[in-house]
Amino acid sequence: MYLREQVSRRQVLRMLGGLALAAAVPRAGQRQAAAEARDALITNGRAWVDARGEVIQAHGGSVLRAGSRYYWFGEDRREDARGLIACYASDDLVHWDFRGHMLAPGDHPELEACKLERPKVIYNPRTRQFVMWMHYENAVDYSLARTAVAISRQPDGPYTYLGSFRPLGNESRDMTVFQDEDGTAYLVSASNKLGGANDTLAVYRLTEDYLQVAAFEVWLFEGQYREAPAVVKHRGIYFLFTSQAAGWYPSQAAYATARSMSGPWSPLAPLGNPSTFNSQGTYVLPVGPRHHRAYIFMADRWHPGDLSTSQYIWLPLHLDGVNGTARLEWYSTWCVDARSGRLELPPRTNLAAGRAATASSTGAGSSPRNANDEQYQTRWVAANNSWPAWWQVDLGRVLEVREVDISWYMVKGSEGYYKYKIHYSLDGDSWRTIDRTDNTDYGFTADRTSFSARYVRVELVTAVLHNNPYNWYTPSLYEVKLWG
Repeated sequence: MYLREQVSRRQVLRMLGGLALAAAVPRAGQRQAAAEARDALITNGRAWVDARGEVIQAHGGSVLRAGSRYYWFGEDRREDARGLIACYASDDLVHWDFRGHMLAPGDHPELEACKLERPKVIYNPRTRQFVMWMHYENAVDYSLARTAVAISRQPDGPYTYLGSFRPLGNESRDMTVFQDEDGTAYLVSASNKLGGANDTLAVYRLTEDYLQVAAFEVWLFEGQYREAPAVVKHRGIYFLFTSQAAGWYPSQAAYATARSMSGPWSPLAPLGNPSTFNSQGTYVLPVGPRHHRAYIFMADRWHPGDLSTSQYIWLPLHLDGVNGTARLEWYSTWCVDARSGRLELPPRTNLAAGRAATASSTGAGSSPRNANDEQYQTRWVAANNSWPAWWQVDLGRVLEVREVDISWYMVKGSEGYYKYKIHYSLDGDSWRTIDRTDNTDYGFTADRTSFSARYVRVELVTAVLHNNPYNWYTPSLYEVKLWG
């Protein structure tokens, strides 16, 4: 993997508006560098639009490289487009052209009233066909639990729908397909070995034409209720990423590794923060040549009230093929070179890391230091469920803070979002406030700001639980990162 955590000329010009190198770079060079930076910039936490200026509808999707172009397939979640799979094409993974809907209700009787989710496309060199696998449901609920298959001679269609089925009679909901280096393809899907929906993942080997299931391989994570699978192979190690089964709400992503798709697989290990930065994974995209391969973790930030407005979160994914570990960190913006596989990450320092921390109260076995120890699995917990509460860090001297990232506590099944305020001060006596009591994001917030302070305080005003009118949470924080 080729990850370079340093700043390039085009990044500096982009981030600082061209001021940092204005004296050293000719004006024409500044314009060219700024244009290159815009071309390469991934910006998370906002709506992405295509070349028409329309919001991209490619939820639960995947990206296929065919020749020098990338094709992004996903769910069109607009109410009048139910059951449609959209396709977009790009040369740089940033600018996308809409290529149309790959399947439409009139193409087959099964498509008249249905939901098609999590489309994944692979190319079969034997049959010279692009094969799309999907999760198929009726338009009302999730009782069918089938997979569906469609084929095309071109990556951007038209696709011929072949039908839906349960693989070897087993339920199949969230799913992915993975094509190994030797051409063998696999289906991984959330199934029901123990009788509960999505209680266990199933791995199947596909037939040589990729149109059917040839054999069952292995059950994974029995009774752990995992969904949203994604698979990638790096230096001989298979990495499988999944989320918890938490509906449309974010949860802790986790990964396992193996030397074979049939196992044995390692136990699950956490990936990213406890809400996967308020997202659910959908695909791992390899970019660049094999000797400089980099990986992008593709995820959806679902908006349950209006799924069509759900955002896309793409983050650099670091895979260690020697130790079999994976690491995912948040970046509000970063740059990608789709051809070389170079991911350029902005230089930054977590100003809060390891600094002296205090809180309004602290529960037994907890510590304010847990919220700035750079460990997502530890947390500060208040002494009781009295609201509001606060956590504070002393940076040691006055520093400039450009972004405040907070990993919030959540309970699966009773997820809550926090209304909060960020207070900052030069001397600990006079304070200024950023009011975020309008927040509705679950599990993670990233506030882009610019202020100078020695002391930063996070005030936890209240939590709003989606399925409970009463806030029974005890104020708590997993991690606060102040980027400078």
